[in-house]
Amino acid sequence: MKSKPDLALASSSKKKSRASGFTPKVSSSGDPATVLANLNTKVFPLTPVILPEGDSSASIQLIQGDLLQAMSQLFHLGERMGDHASLKDDLAELTFQLREEKDNVLAKEMEIKALKLKVRNKDEAGALAAAENVSLREQLEQREEDVCDLICAAETFDAEKTTAVSGAIVVARRELMRECLNHQTDSWDLEDSWDLPAPSFEGELVIPSKTEAEKTPEPTAGDPSTDP
Repeated sequence: MKSKPDLALASSSKKKSRASGFTPKVSSSGDPATVLANLNTKVFPLTPVILPEGDSSASIQLIQGDLLQAMSQLFHLGERMGDHASLKDDLAELTFQLREEKDNVLAKEMEIKALKLKVRNKDEAGALAAAENVSLREQLEQREEDVCDLICAAETFDAEKTTAVSGAIVVARRELMRECLNHQTDSWDLEDSWDLPAPSFEGELVIPSKTEAEKTPEPTAGDPSTDP
């Protein structure tokens, strides 16, 4: 198990290697002091490593192991960065597709709004046509009532005309009959039309007038003409 200083060294080596891209090389025949100086100068300039007194080869090997582990992590991180770039491209492609889909959806929404407006206009036109139809139907019913009134008036006029003509004929015939009875005229249309003789009271009892009745004496009891 690594100690905290070892982890700090490994973390520092990761940061420096990521920043500079430098891959340290340890000389196989180098002096440990030279190697440590190179590490402090090129790898850990901000956090120099101080080797403990004693066997320095073990510390250097430990540092080399940490460096190798850091290099491995950097390598895998580079692969991940490559995958991240690929994912970024995929994300850009998906974003572009999403934008296209959004534009299509907006176009569809505009089309739907236009269709709704057209349907609403048709509904309004239908309502207006229905109102006009109702108005025309009412006018037609009014015209039918007027026609019925005219027909009734015509029938009434015909009946009244017939009644008036018949009444006039009756009055005229009555006047003509009265004139004929009073011997004021010799014209009698019914004689030619219906083969009816002219009215006459010949052979009938004559009703005396009021003057003649007053001149006729009343019979007495001794008058033999009044005896049975």
